[in-house]
Order: sequence, then C-alpha cells, then structure tokens
Amino acid sequence: MNVKRIAHRGLSAWAPENTEVSFRLATECDCYGIECDIWRTADGVYVVSHDSSMRRMYGIRKDVTECTYDEIKDHVVTGGNAAEEYPPQYMCTLHRYLGVLSKSDKMAVVELKEEFENRELKEIMDIVNKYDMYERTVFISGHAKSILRLRHDLCFPKERLQYVHGARSRDAYVPVNEELITHLIRHGIGLDSRHTLLQEKYVDMMHDEGLSVNVWTVNSVKEYKKVTEELGVDMVTMNDVRLEV
Repeated sequence: MNVKRIAHRGLSAWAPENTEVSFRLATECDCYGIECDIWRTADGVYVVSHDSSMRRMYGIRKDVTECTYDEIKDHVVTGGNAAEEYPPQYMCTLHRYLGVLSKSDKMAVVELKEEFENRELKEIMDIVNKYDMYERTVFISGHAKSILRLRHDLCFPKERLQYVHGARSRDAYVPVNEELITHLIRHGIGLDSRHTLLQEKYVDMMHDEGLSVNVWTVNSVKEYKKVTEELGVDMVTMNDVRLEV
C-alpha cells in the first residue's frame, strides 16, 4: 500500500512549527505533502499559525485574528523545537508558505482554522492560484461549513477536501462514528482524524466509496504500523517525516 506522508506544520520535530524554515526543511524530505494552519488577521492577511493566540510560539498575549499584520509581523518565534538553531523566524504568511512549496514537488495541505465565508475562501483560492498551486493543494478543516462551501459553492475537487475530526474541544475524545462517516460519504469528502479515534470499519466504509482517510499526529514506529497495517489509512500526518519504519 502506498501510504502518503504529510509533514505536520512542516518538519516540526526538527524546527519551529509552521515557520518558513520548517517548511523548507520538509521540502527536502521524502513526503507527499506539507501541512500548515491558517487564520485571517484583522486587516485581511492570511497567516500561518496553529493557535490564534501568539503566547505559545511567540511569548506574547496577542491574538492573530484581532491584530493587523503590521502589529504581529516583527515578533520573533521563541517556541517550538530548536528555535535557537536557526535564523530568527517571524509569522509566516500563506503567500510565503506557498512560495516555498511552489518551488518543490510537494502538496500543500492547508488547514482552515476559522470558519471562512465564500468571499474569504475565494481570496484564499486567488492566493493559491497566484502560485500555480491549485492542482497541488488539499484543504482540511474542522469547520464543516468551510469544507462544504469549497465543495458545493466553489466546486473545489472533492478528492482534495478532508474534514478534520478530533482537533476541537467538542470532539477531541469522541470516536469516529457511523453518523460522521455517512455525512462525509453523502458529500463526497475525505476524513482527517486523530488516529486514536478511528476504527478499521470506518476506514473500509470510506474506501468503499472511493474516499481517502488521513490520520494525525503519528510520532512513533508503533503508531505508524498500527494506522497503516491495521487501519489501512491512505495518509499519515507526522511531526517527523524522516522517521524510519
């Protein structure tokens, strides 16, 4: 089985997550795609950060969605792995992320961290198109409406859409169930699940309908073998895509 590896927030086991250096390092690895997380600043700039709060990665009490880009762009990354080993890193934009990936053969896996309206999704699509990345972009999100808008309103290819399960507080410990799978099948959307919440029967149900299954975050050989050999997933999102299995 050809399992596709996704670099989670770049090569985040070896460099600060969601930074330009993390993405550049991931382009040098044997992986299918490189994942990032995006938010929209108060003045409409799409920036890359897992958290809306800048406290964990920048050590400051600011929220990216409540600030203009100018208010946050000069703050240096202080969190994540090995920050001191690289030149200072700053808030990465969607433009910069796609600029890095456009020079590689990797897929862009873009997680929409907010519920975006059609107007905002069109803005994101315009940026993707600017870098000629339309055919090499996968959108994922725990906000079902954003994914459905991409699917039905903007006619984005369903093969490159995945609903994220298990990332938000409301479903962090809720196992994947038949109701969710039936909903995804009805709309022709793939699944991106926390790996501990998934069972083989639901992977089989998705595969029977030609839909893909991605899991996160897999960080050990034991976990990797379980999700690939026992569950039979299509994609594995990892902090370290260099992991030898």
